[in-house]
Amino acid sequence: MAQSLSTNNIQSEFLSQIKSRLTDKVSFVDTLAQLLGTSRDGAYRRIRGDTVLSLDEAKKLCDYFTLSLDALFTQSGNTSVFHHRALSTTYTLERWLVSVAKNLQHIVSCADKRILFTARDIPIFYLFRFPELASFKMFFWLKTIIRDPAYATKRFHFKVLPDEVVKNANKLWKLYSSVPCVEIWSDEAINETLKQIEFCYECGYFENTGDASFLCEKFSGLLHMLKAEARLGQKEDKAAFHLYRNELLIANNTILAERDNKQIAFVNYNTLSLLTTIEKSFCTKTEVYINNLIKNSVLISASAEKERNLFFNKMNERIVDLTNKLKRKPLA
Repeated sequence: MAQSLSTNNIQSEFLSQIKSRLTDKVSFVDTLAQLLGTSRDGAYRRIRGDTVLSLDEAKKLCDYFTLSLDALFTQSGNTSVFHHRALSTTYTLERWLVSVAKNLQHIVSCADKRILFTARDIPIFYLFRFPELASFKMFFWLKTIIRDPAYATKRFHFKVLPDEVVKNANKLWKLYSSVPCVEIWSDEAINETLKQIEFCYECGYFENTGDASFLCEKFSGLLHMLKAEARLGQKEDKAAFHLYRNELLIANNTILAERDNKQIAFVNYNTLSLLTTIEKSFCTKTEVYINNLIKNSVLISASAEKERNLFFNKMNERIVDLTNKLKRKPLA
């Protein structure tokens, strides 16, 4: 049986987790004092363990930093605590965009940062680069996954979402583009978005059926830009871009963010739901998994021109196939 932790050790570990979520530019003591409504001396006494955190104080910190005390009562490396976010009619798309932006801003603010991304689907941040693709993707989520009543009878057009929502989505791309990235894509990376375009076309969800082909055109343009950036080995904002091709079907979209020698893992499931954790054991295992995946992948950025061309050409062929398919079966 694992030896139980003393109260001081539990409090020390809990406060260490909070400190790990702050950048070096933010004062841990001042943040603690402000949140708990105490003096700097009071914050120091809690950090040293001279004063025990009350349950109300611990809950206040847990709520603010989305932490759980559960993991502190076990020393097993097989137990991790996750913060859970799932889009619904109550946890709105707007709130989701704000939450993701907050995570990205925290990463961007760090001096030493990197994102490792295993992509079953093309990273959503790239689709947010183009307002047309961003609008379609979010419309699809709202209509078919979230089932927002406001979109139940709506059909897609490029102004179907409020301008502010589309602009906030583009801000995510801007933030993401400024972070050095290592991305691993499978050959299936664009298939889901293409299937969604075809599905909406066949269901009559397009107000103008020609917009389906226009989305394919925009998607092809996006891949052309990504291919050029992969050739240079850097993104639009000059951040390093290392792209790997993996022939296996990657199980899910997983992100491991590294910032100032700290890690945070994001695991995507059920299309839009997200699990987040800073648990060291889980982050370490995720890093091992990603590194093993890289060893079985081919680097197609900044080198391997033939492999890169084959990879992007194959994806473009799928877009052309869908475009031709849409032309062969026009809808009334």
